Amino acid sequence: MDKKKATNKLIALFLLSVVEIAYELYVMRIFSVGNWTNFGSMVISTALLGMGIAGIILTLSIDWIKQRAEQILSWSAIITPIALVFCTILAQLIPFNPVFLGADSRQVWFIAGYYILYGVPFFIVAVFIGVLFIVMSDRIKALYFSNMVGSGIGGIFIILFMFVLPVKFLLLPILFLAILASFLVTAEQDSDSGKKGFRVHYLIGMAISTALALTALFMWSDIRVSDYKAISYVRKYPDSKLVHYSFGPEGEYHVYASRYFHFAPGLSDNVALKLEKMPSQPFWGMYNDGNGPIGVMGMLEEDEKEYLDYLPMAAPYMILEKPSVLLINLSGGTNTQVALHNKAKKIDIVEPSESMIHILRDDPNIKQFTGDVLSNRIINLTKGNPRAFAIAHRGEYNLIEISLVDSIGLSDAGGYPIHEDYTYTVEAFKDYLGALNDKGIISITLWDRLNPPRNVLRVLNSIITALREEGYEEPGKHLFSYGLFRSTTSILIKKTPFTEGELYDLSKFCDSRSFELIYTPVKKLDAIPLDKIIQKYNAHFENKKNKQVEIASQKTETKQEESYTNLDAYRSAIPVMLAGKAKTIEENYIFDIRPPRDERPYYAGYLKLGRLGDYLDQLPDVAEEWGYLLFLAVFLQSLIFGIIIIALPVAVKWKTLFKNRKGTIPVILYYASLGAGYMLVEIFLIQRLGVFLANTTYATSIVITAMLISSALGNLASMGLSKYRRYIVPASAILIAAALIFYIFGLNSLLYPHRSDSMLIRVLISLAVIIPPAFFMGVPYPNGLDSLQKNRPNLLPWAWGMNGGFSVTGATLARIISVASGFKLLLATSIVLYLIAGITYSVNENSGEIPQDKENSQQQDDTVLA
Repeated sequence: MDKKKATNKLIALFLLSVVEIAYELYVMRIFSVGNWTNFGSMVISTALLGMGIAGIILTLSIDWIKQRAEQILSWSAIITPIALVFCTILAQLIPFNPVFLGADSRQVWFIAGYYILYGVPFFIVAVFIGVLFIVMSDRIKALYFSNMVGSGIGGIFIILFMFVLPVKFLLLPILFLAILASFLVTAEQDSDSGKKGFRVHYLIGMAISTALALTALFMWSDIRVSDYKAISYVRKYPDSKLVHYSFGPEGEYHVYASRYFHFAPGLSDNVALKLEKMPSQPFWGMYNDGNGPIGVMGMLEEDEKEYLDYLPMAAPYMILEKPSVLLINLSGGTNTQVALHNKAKKIDIVEPSESMIHILRDDPNIKQFTGDVLSNRIINLTKGNPRAFAIAHRGEYNLIEISLVDSIGLSDAGGYPIHEDYTYTVEAFKDYLGALNDKGIISITLWDRLNPPRNVLRVLNSIITALREEGYEEPGKHLFSYGLFRSTTSILIKKTPFTEGELYDLSKFCDSRSFELIYTPVKKLDAIPLDKIIQKYNAHFENKKNKQVEIASQKTETKQEESYTNLDAYRSAIPVMLAGKAKTIEENYIFDIRPPRDERPYYAGYLKLGRLGDYLDQLPDVAEEWGYLLFLAVFLQSLIFGIIIIALPVAVKWKTLFKNRKGTIPVILYYASLGAGYMLVEIFLIQRLGVFLANTTYATSIVITAMLISSALGNLASMGLSKYRRYIVPASAILIAAALIFYIFGLNSLLYPHRSDSMLIRVLISLAVIIPPAFFMGVPYPNGLDSLQKNRPNLLPWAWGMNGGFSVTGATLARIISVASGFKLLLATSIVLYLIAGITYSVNENSGEIPQDKENSQQQDDTVLA
């Protein structure tokens, strides 16, 4: 291949690498807007699956491909634009609905349809990259550099366009790069005249591909939103009116006005009996990526404001006079209105979302509806990390309120995303306690609609654990809790013990509003033995066979089966937790209610791996957990696919590729370890820095971009040291392991002091955390491919596909390990994988044919044994 054509191919590789990562993030946004964020996790596996399948095909047909490489490269680039657009459009026609996963077997096939349709563009791009690695195997490191830099820039590329294009048109800039790549690949230059041109059939192909792709994009680019998504319901209200629409990296925001909104979280049932006048339309509904609603509270007339006293978050104001208040998140403004109504002297609000602040503070329609409440002189609205803000304002507040900042317990057909949430960790409650003055109170209101209960039990466990670790000898004297059946539960935590007078006023507040007392230090409430409740909930999830036996044995019984409410569970569990015996509940309860910690910050991860059989037998009862179940399913798929990637080429091409060759098993271990290890580290950094940067989208893009570009630079730095790579690759594995050990023991100490710094400072710190290990992570893979190209070149696509396939395993395994055991085990696993790669590299370097004398000796030994 001449130099000019090779340069064009490298640039095209760079562009298609941008396209691949940008399209991956774009499809994630489609799932967020049209379906549910949970199922966006399939996109990573779909992308890497395409790479793995391409690797298998290229391995099995490498000789045929070498003869037709130019045509394959050209046509794969030409059809990429069509595949991007038409596969995306066709995927919108799949009637997938997670609500029916437990009852309708077709839903599994619909998921398979997503894999096929979204997988096609990734497969085509992977074929292009794989063929290029075959025909330009003498320039492996240059190919790797272009691939990694392009992939890295792809993350930033799509984020920039999220600011200026709605989701349905985000494919347009991706399409432009794909078309440009096809022109570069098919361009030819006459060696005599130097003129550039195109072969006619390629030119016609590009024209048709471009025309069809652009036409289809502008005609049929609408994203299908599930009929079961929250925003679909409001759009069917006869009087619904869209009053705000905006988009950006944080999501698509819609605000609707309708008199059908009755968003009163935990509102006392007595309010209609006690008030002469109810608010006419107190709420609008805000939706982020179609999820919600978040109730945006409107301005109340003076004779309507008593309504606020019947909300559960009004309780602490019964015992606090003109408090200084810190509100964790805006939450649509309800908590702000309650604080103003109760004469707070200062209100600080910390909201991580810039979009939320802009909508509620600056949108003219919403300002008019709310009475421009956020412009009140006693309100200070800050964008930032609430915990960092609390740390910076120690001992300053009478009241810290955390009201309904999550959606756990609300009905959500798609379940809840398993993501990092540092709001309710043990360490978070310690930070909040530090921001209280001597008699300050933390007020928490949670949705409480899950049965069997789990989110409230987990938060109670976290609070009591934090109090104990902070030295509170009798944490029960610092707690008060109440709730409304199948609506909300509220928990008050006081820095000093509640006085008898305060407990009397709080009990009177609950009694007058018919709130149920869950816990009070001065009164022993009726409670059912905890073991009976645990046994009852566990029995519900027993497998069908046992349930059938149980039902058969009880047919003659006429006694009605006992049923327990969430209130029963809380009243029984709290005394056990206060007695320091929470482990008993954690070990025996059907769900995981261990207190979340900064090292394992998963508030929404309730499933126990050891009880999966019980959950699968009762899928409709764990519909909220689809996100976690999906991770497990993708992990299982990736393992099966990884085995296929390894086994199929071995079975089909044994004689030509593997017989009489040494080092095959180390080759497998080397590339599988690198694929899984790289993704484990990448997912960890996205998880950990997502909270540090207070924006998961930014964190994802920064981590992917910085890691890939740093890895490309690491590869570039090692290019001139090829003759020393026998030592460089193991040394890089050791340096990677050292960096990961720092992540385990030193990363929190580095990040914590800077949580309230500006975004620029936090981004720079994040880059300083990412770049050093990522630089060395770019050394083993291309050096391995380069040595493989010299010793066993026909295995290149196999190794490349295997690396991609086990990257799927790493991506899903990272989540599973993090949720079940925390970040330390995740990083320890990564360390082991990179050390395996370092150890097996020397065998990989020497892999090749068994010398003839050794082969003859082996055959003679076999004869003797025979």
